[in-house]
Amino acid sequence: MTAWVLVISKDYPDHWDFAQKDGFWDTRPRTKIEPTDDVFFWMAGTGLIGWARATSETFELNSSHPPAHWHDVATGEYRWRFTLEPQSSAPVRQPRWKEMAAATGITVPASNGRIEVKELEGQAYLRGLFGNEPVIDQTFPDGLTAYAPGDDLRKRAQRDIAVRQGQGQFRNSLINSYDSTCAVTGSTVLAVLEAAHIDRYYGMHTNHVTNGLLLRADIHTLFDLQRMTIDQHLRIRVGPDLIHTEYGSHEGKPLRLPSNPSHHPDRDALRRHWESCDWANISQNQ
Repeated sequence: MTAWVLVISKDYPDHWDFAQKDGFWDTRPRTKIEPTDDVFFWMAGTGLIGWARATSETFELNSSHPPAHWHDVATGEYRWRFTLEPQSSAPVRQPRWKEMAAATGITVPASNGRIEVKELEGQAYLRGLFGNEPVIDQTFPDGLTAYAPGDDLRKRAQRDIAVRQGQGQFRNSLINSYDSTCAVTGSTVLAVLEAAHIDRYYGMHTNHVTNGLLLRADIHTLFDLQRMTIDQHLRIRVGPDLIHTEYGSHEGKPLRLPSNPSHHPDRDALRRHWESCDWANISQNQ
């Protein structure tokens, strides 16, 4: 998953409104947007005006597709389209382009029109401008229902990036329990710390602190893809395809745990994740 900043001409201020109503965006040159990519819309002279999530890859337009309402549709020479789901039209803060570029690693001017933001920190920064990072409660939230380990044993092939009910409270719980620190890397940059489920998310009852780990975004992805796991001794294990990368430095190191033992990750859930990693079972038997 990546993120994009698309620049809208100040001559067409209502094009974002059309996109929200129609559920798509058209481009002239092809942009390699994929499903689940975050797309942020910047209007020259105004700033950020919208955030959407792509629901399709970019595809070539033909006469069978719904017509667009762009003011320049007759002369715009639009050839490509992707569908989208609007997320927000209300940034909580409006940065200048220079500030946003510095925070996201953008090195080209807004006139470039289509800019990809690959770094996770930059993507988190953009979402944060729309208030996506929840406010952290200072007390452990009440009302969490009991979590029954093993409710769902289905393997995860990729990270579930959908916005889940209760996810904000779940993340707050883990931030408090893990003292705002990634359980694997020790990172304390809140913007890139995420709530990772051990047993797959399967409703509100799985949003329990013992079914979660506070992980940096890239570690969360690798954990969900079963390329990193935790063994029975609460040591971090790294898949063989990552052992000679920067992630290999975490191999065998102890998992950082909450100071409150009742918030420690469920051992059975960790075992199920371990067992779902074929490479981990092989290495154990060697």
